[in-house]
This record gives sequence, structure tokens and C-alpha cells, in this order.
Amino acid sequence: MIIKTFDNGWGPELELKKFEAEILKSYLRPIMDNTQRWIVINSTWYTQDYHQEVLAQLRNLEFDGIVLVAFIDAAIPMVEWYSEFDCPVLPVGYYLGQHQIDFWALMSHRYMDLAPYGNLQDSAEIDTAYMCLNRKPHGHRRQLYQQLKSLDLVDRGIVSMGGDDEYPVQKLLDIDQGGTNIAPNANAGHHGMPNDIASLGHPTNWRRHLVNVVTETTWDISQNQFVSEKIFKPLLGQRPFLVYDPDGASSWLSARGFELYHRDFLDISDQDPALPNNVAGFLQQLCWQDTLYFQSKFIALQEKIMYNHNNFHKYVAEQTKKISQGIL
Repeated sequence: MIIKTFDNGWGPELELKKFEAEILKSYLRPIMDNTQRWIVINSTWYTQDYHQEVLAQLRNLEFDGIVLVAFIDAAIPMVEWYSEFDCPVLPVGYYLGQHQIDFWALMSHRYMDLAPYGNLQDSAEIDTAYMCLNRKPHGHRRQLYQQLKSLDLVDRGIVSMGGDDEYPVQKLLDIDQGGTNIAPNANAGHHGMPNDIASLGHPTNWRRHLVNVVTETTWDISQNQFVSEKIFKPLLGQRPFLVYDPDGASSWLSARGFELYHRDFLDISDQDPALPNNVAGFLQQLCWQDTLYFQSKFIALQEKIMYNHNNFHKYVAEQTKKISQGIL
């Protein structure tokens, strides 16, 4: 049984928080149904100050095991942080190991509405080399944005960049998509643009671009084992894509059966866009091409694009099956 849950994150009234609870109810069913006493600790917005509060309370509780849950955010609390309690600590979600579950893949499958985008295999409206959307101005996103700016590429693609007190620079789109209320900060009051996690963005923007440049929440996916909905948007939205990451997310994607696009543009560039220092230079060479190139390249990559689209659904099915089998 679960005797206590520590959760410092999103409110339970939010749709994605309800979805998280739905997944946990299924996956944790074996420990909910047995007589052992379990503690659940959620990683979302888990700070060091909150950790001290959790430890203080745990020292006054009697329990048999701890489950760490990292679904909505990257894994913050680590197994070794609870070693003083001499009990099993099971990390679930975006932790390496047997209980790894990809929440944002499941979320993208459940909530991403593709209906407004029409025929995603139609190349007729593609007239722009790339799209790179950024809301929170994380360091690696600022770095890529400055590289694009230095090469005068920001206005050659469809690019956005949110700001904050530390980094007030913003690049807003002429047309954009509103946020949804399934997650916090849906309006444009935070970072200057809506928190749009449940769509591909404005349909016109999506239909116009060829290459989607993904700047994930964390800089090093292989190290952090965390991805958000951003990496799944081009898979669902049927676009070739690059990930701005130390290895272009190559190891993470390949481990899940996805094919890469890093060698599909050798006809125009000898720069390997899997390497982050090459991304801006590659995009510059892509921007030199004309609309006919963008459309013909999109058609030429259809087999790979559709393989990745279908593999996404296979990956989600594997995750769903794992959840249904339960944690123990």
C-alpha cells in the first residue's frame, strides 16, 4: 500500500497531472495491492529545501520502501539520497533501469491533435529551410540562437526564443499557436509566449518548414535520460529533424529504433549536423537552397519519415504494455 506521497509540483487539477496519476495507478498497482508500506516521492519541482522537508518527515514514518517518480520533469532525487533508510528505493520514469517509462511519448500520443495540419505528406507549402521553436531560454538554446543570429539565419527560418529577467531577448513569431490548459503557464505571460505543449504549433508554420531543429529541455539527453514532447513533435508531424545535443541524440534515438537524418543532406553539406558545433553551419547551407530543393528533399525522405512516424506508435505501444504489466 502507498501510505504517503510527497509531491511539490503541479496541481492535481491539471489534465497532465491527472494523466500522470492514471499511469502511476496502473504501474504501481502491485505495490498498492500488497501489505508493504510504500512512500512515493515525485521529482517535479523537487528542490533541495523540499528534500530536507521530505527527509525530516520520513524519519518519523514507518515504511518498507520508496518509489521515486520522474515523469513530468527530469529525475532530480537520486536513489542514494535515501540510503539512510535501508530499504528498497525504486526509480520510475526518466531514470536508467528496468522501470524507465517515457511519460512525454505517452502524453504526445494522447494529446497531440494532428487534425488541423491536413495532409502532412503534402510538400506543396514547404518554402522554408527550418523551424526551431524555443520558449524557456535555457543555456543551450541561447547558444544556438546566438549562432543562428551571427550567421544571419534567424529570419531565414521560423525561429522563436522566449526570455526572462536574466535573458530579456525575445524573438516572437508573426503567427503563433495559443497554449492549452493541460499544463501550467498556458498563457504568454511566462517567457513571452504560450506554453504550447499539445500541438505542433501554428499549422501554417508547420506546413512551411522542411527540417525541424529540436532544442530539448536538457542539454545532454544521454546523460539526463529526459526528453519532453519536443522530440516527438517531428515524429508525429512527419518532418526530418535534428536535435541540438552533444551527439545529436543519436544514441537515444537509435536505442529506440528511430532512424537519423544526419547523412541525408550530403548533397549540399559535408558538415555532420549530429555535432552541435556544426548545426548552425549546416542550416546556413540548407538556407542557401531553393524551394524546389526543400520540396524534392521532403519527397525523397518520405520512406524514412513514415518509418519514424510508425515507429513512434510502436514505441508508445511498448510503453503502454510495460505500464499494464506493473512494477513488480
